[in-house]
Amino acid sequence: MTMIRTVGLLAGAATLSASGFAGATDIESASIDTLRAELSELRAQNESLEARVDAQDNAWLNETRATEIRGIVQDVLADSQTRTSLQDSGAMAGYKSGSGFFLSSQNGAFTMHIKGQVQARWVMSHIGDDDDSEDPTFANQNATEWGFQVRRAKVKFQGNVVDKTWHYAVNGAFDGNGGFNFEEAFITHDMNDNMSLTFGQFKAPWLREELVSSANQLAVERSLVNEYFNADRTVGMMLGYKTDAWKLDVAYTNGVQTALRQGTYTNTPVKWSVQGRFEYKMSGDWSDFDSFTSSPGDDQAMMLGFGFMGQSWNGLIGSNGAAPVADAYATDHTSMWGVTADFSAKFSGVSIFAAVVYQNYDFGDAPAGGTELDSVNPWGFVGQVGYSLNDEWELFGRMSWANNRGLNDANVGTNLAADAKLTLLTVGANYFINSNVKFTADWGINLEDSLNGQWADNTQVNTGWRQTNEDNEWVLRAQLQLLF
Repeated sequence: MTMIRTVGLLAGAATLSASGFAGATDIESASIDTLRAELSELRAQNESLEARVDAQDNAWLNETRATEIRGIVQDVLADSQTRTSLQDSGAMAGYKSGSGFFLSSQNGAFTMHIKGQVQARWVMSHIGDDDDSEDPTFANQNATEWGFQVRRAKVKFQGNVVDKTWHYAVNGAFDGNGGFNFEEAFITHDMNDNMSLTFGQFKAPWLREELVSSANQLAVERSLVNEYFNADRTVGMMLGYKTDAWKLDVAYTNGVQTALRQGTYTNTPVKWSVQGRFEYKMSGDWSDFDSFTSSPGDDQAMMLGFGFMGQSWNGLIGSNGAAPVADAYATDHTSMWGVTADFSAKFSGVSIFAAVVYQNYDFGDAPAGGTELDSVNPWGFVGQVGYSLNDEWELFGRMSWANNRGLNDANVGTNLAADAKLTLLTVGANYFINSNVKFTADWGINLEDSLNGQWADNTQVNTGWRQTNEDNEWVLRAQLQLLF
């Protein structure tokens, strides 16, 4: 463009020079007006040429810029494809409150949810001074003991494969020694919208308090009544049927953990074992009963529950569950059955739960030289109420009462006629720091003269209660829970 402008100016100057020379030699042959007209025409031509050059420059710049931008966009897209491993399959990943971290195919046929729970706890137990006790079992007990423990550290993997009718769960927990143990490992197939079939290791359908997750309890720990009577986890198969108003679960398994603890089929002489539970929902949604907490503003929800269980052993079973007791109390078989009923309700910040459980042990006929044993009937009751002051603070109270009728798995047959009662009062509060973090503190006292080994020995690591022959034993607990 600069060159063209220069050429134009030189041409104009040359023309002026020629015109001037002609005017000098023959001023009369050309007029000044003619020269001016020629100069004006040259200027117009030069300006027109300059405008055309500018337009060409602008068009060239716009095209170059567009080409460069297209190249940058293509480079970014190519780079993102190399960095995103899930893009080709359309998979999704993220975090959802209540479900944990998840991976999912685009159509939801394959999913995996990863969740976890940590409960760190401080416990103080006071039982009084037993230095003067005549029972050597309690002679060296400290009146007060306290300390910290990690009660639960769990990791859960759950989801579905192939399609949304095949579900799986592999849930484990670290114990106090750093070992990792499976809690649940099962496969469930939804045969239709109402019926499902489960194989593997799962919680037996029996006591409601046990079936509610430890993350959703009111108190720091479940009641001692639950710890004594609960069936815990078992290996077998379970058939479930669920409607909008009721549901039924029935399981056939290797055996359950009861007052006479049992293992799997390789180390227990269990003949057969069944458990079942029926629930009728009077109002609310089924999800309302996943937790014992009722938040302010929650809709009303009420449910009735009924459970049954039965089990038979080859002989009278000792504390290790490995073989019948080989002494004068040996019998041909032992059978046990139990029933439970419970009621759950929520009323906009108020929660109510009550349950009663009853079991019967029949020790069968004694062989020649053996001792006949009468049947025994342990039973218990739990009632609790919670009240939410607001979305952050919740108060609660619980009463537990039971009589195990002297069943003692440490020495079966020696104290079957003795009663061992439990009357336990617990009060406390929950502080919900956020949806994933909760602080709980509670205080409990045993109102009976002593705490039998059935209530303490099998659970003291978990609950803080110690076996003692002193009355008014109390336990103070504080716990911080985090879910992820």
